[in-house]
Amino acid sequence: MRLDRNIQPKTVDPYGKGKKYSEGMYCPECQAFYQQGRWKWPREGDTPREPRVCSACRRAKDRFPAGEVLVSGTYLNAHRAEIVGLIFNVVREENNRSPLKRLIDLSAENGALRVSLTDNHLARHIGDALYKAYRGELAVRYSDGEKFVRLYWHRDA
Repeated sequence: MRLDRNIQPKTVDPYGKGKKYSEGMYCPECQAFYQQGRWKWPREGDTPREPRVCSACRRAKDRFPAGEVLVSGTYLNAHRAEIVGLIFNVVREENNRSPLKRLIDLSAENGALRVSLTDNHLARHIGDALYKAYRGELAVRYSDGEKFVRLYWHRDA
């Protein structure tokens, strides 16, 4: 009788690599390079070897986010341009660090904003930046079994 059980991973990411890619792979869509175990933006002297679409490009194409931020409240109506600017600044800053952190979509729904992202940590960074800049209420919901996070930021007046 076996005492150890079949250990299941805590999270399932359908876009996770599952195995290491070979060094020098590049994404033909965004031009990111796979080097030293991670996707990075290319530097001078990098030579592409084999094309492989990165997980961020696949997520964006499939419109399958790893994180979402829902922004709502009367404060949003009065300060929409500022809030959208803050979101874009956080996305730009994080994307400069890692090509896998990108915006999929920013849409308006019933007076609220829905921000869909390729990375769950990016969603958390945006939620934290909104709370730090404007206070309000921030709720974080992680999904069971999937690598997905949804943040709700709300502020009235």
